[in-house]
Amino acid sequence: MSIDQIAKDFTQAVADDNAEKYQSYWADDIVSLEPQDGPMARVEGREALQQKHQWWEENTEVHDTTTEGPYVFGDQFAVRYGMDVTMKNDSGEAERSQMQEVGVYTVKDGKIAEERFFYGQG
Repeated sequence: MSIDQIAKDFTQAVADDNAEKYQSYWADDIVSLEPQDGPMARVEGREALQQKHQWWEENTEVHDTTTEGPYVFGDQFAVRYGMDVTMKNDSGEAERSQMQEVGVYTVKDGKIAEERFFYGQG
């Protein structure tokens, strides 16, 4: 499958919130990088990334999302995300915010080997 098709299928699965489909594109040893401190800053492996996604589902109420892209170059593609979410904080209170981020995905052997996120101002 071409990088263009992988990028298109993955992005559509994310937009449709089809976890089974988009997770099928992850390499077993995928690395996920976030520009923050703490345990979610670098997550390695499919199981750990599934746990990260589970944490997000349990701690975030998503009101609306937008997905733009993919934009492909070589063995990478980028997707721009917009989110209107309410997140629980450590004290159990909820805070609503609008977030923007770009995900850059690197594909090796037909699977996403790395995802790297860049945050924008909401």
